[in-house]
Amino acid sequence: MIDAHVRTRYAPSPTGVPHVGNTRTALFDYLLAKKYGGEFILRIEDTDQDRFVPGSTEKIYQICDLLGLVRDEDPVSGGAYGSYVQSERLEIYQKYAQLLVDIDAAYPCFCSEERLKSLHEKDKFAKYDRLCRKLSKEEVQKKILAGEQYVLRVKFPEAGFTTWHDLVQGKLSLPNNECDDKVLMKTSGIPTYHLAVVIDDHLMKISHVLRGVEWMVSTPVQLFLFEALGWEPPIFAHVPLLLGPDRSKLAKRHGAKSVLGYVDDGYLPEAIDNFLFYLGFSYKDNSELLTLDQMIDIFDEKRIQRQNAIFDIQRLNYLNSQWIKKMPTEDLFLRLNAFIPSEWNDEKVKQILILVKERMFTLRDFSPAAEYFFTAPAVNLQSVLDQSGHTEDETKAWFKTAISVINKLIVLPTPPVIARSESDAAIHPGNSFSSENLHLELAKAQVTSGFTPKEAFMSLRVAISGRSVTPPLFDCMAILGKEETLKRLSSVFS
Repeated sequence: MIDAHVRTRYAPSPTGVPHVGNTRTALFDYLLAKKYGGEFILRIEDTDQDRFVPGSTEKIYQICDLLGLVRDEDPVSGGAYGSYVQSERLEIYQKYAQLLVDIDAAYPCFCSEERLKSLHEKDKFAKYDRLCRKLSKEEVQKKILAGEQYVLRVKFPEAGFTTWHDLVQGKLSLPNNECDDKVLMKTSGIPTYHLAVVIDDHLMKISHVLRGVEWMVSTPVQLFLFEALGWEPPIFAHVPLLLGPDRSKLAKRHGAKSVLGYVDDGYLPEAIDNFLFYLGFSYKDNSELLTLDQMIDIFDEKRIQRQNAIFDIQRLNYLNSQWIKKMPTEDLFLRLNAFIPSEWNDEKVKQILILVKERMFTLRDFSPAAEYFFTAPAVNLQSVLDQSGHTEDETKAWFKTAISVINKLIVLPTPPVIARSESDAAIHPGNSFSSENLHLELAKAQVTSGFTPKEAFMSLRVAISGRSVTPPLFDCMAILGKEETLKRLSSVFS
């Protein structure tokens, strides 16, 4: 239970489309804030202009909007602690960087790129050797007056330990000699992550910092800066890594991509939220379908797992299929529009959707499943005979009987082509062209045909669809309509 007012932040860098692990952390940030009636803030950390990718910021917003992660403060809507874009806060960082120098918590470093490179060539794991830390104030001033370029480095303790309580990982302690004097301000006057994040988290009154466990090693430097500036640090919560099923680092070969990639592949945002929620959160049933509001109710920071989470694309497929089944047809149809040809008839699409949604894993599954309703397949006579198990003449006679039965059924002006309740069935007269009457009349004809039900109806199925597996045959005929059904049956032996 958290008593303090909660303010969390999602602070991505616009260096590309955020990966799924980054978005999982954003979801946890949102849930923690909303669980305790707090604020969820979006901050754009764009100080690394060399890695900036145009369009990335817009994609960050798009992902948050798709997943329902509504911001209380962000660069667009603003807030009391803006700007929420780091590149617009440079004067603030420079002010505090100078303060750190003044209080002897940071120092100028004049080492050239060539010297630093040579250190790493000798030992690729070598930390900065703190050469410039040994310079006197007079030597520093002389170099500055001579116009030598410099960066600012943190004057991190060389001995001892940094200890803190992590909301997820528990008590942690790292030896200070494993950290080096990180660069805080570049020669250009642009801050690095280590400085900017500390200043922003304090000035924006961030209470909890949720981030991936890979960032844990940067915590000692940040805690040192908070202490040096006399500020209360936020509570850190380092959430587990996402690994592939083979326990290796999550990669594209495991099916990992950005949220936008999943949406383009036909996954519902609701299913993605659900899937991300279960990646690192301990819940009694990780196949239960949960809305975002339900996740807020369930969320408990004590149940975030310490162990790495396994990313299983089959779990996402399952959750997505269940959300597709659960979603009302009208709502699902609206989501489907981007995945179907514009010329397909809307009402027919909705009727087909009722039939095929039970078999869909993604929205992209619909078009292949529905294509034969709109384009007559090329049906090979032999494939029909293979299903009938009878001679060509016997099968032709059965088709002639089926065509005669269908011809006698009357097309009503506006009947529901598929009955889904007794009230629907009741408005179909006994001689109307409907799935119920097709079933009834063709079943009667089959009894005296010499064909088993499987032989009779599988041969008709292949004839109208070109497939041996479809939704119920008579529903398919009803959606195709009388004219198209007769046309396809007649063409087999023409």
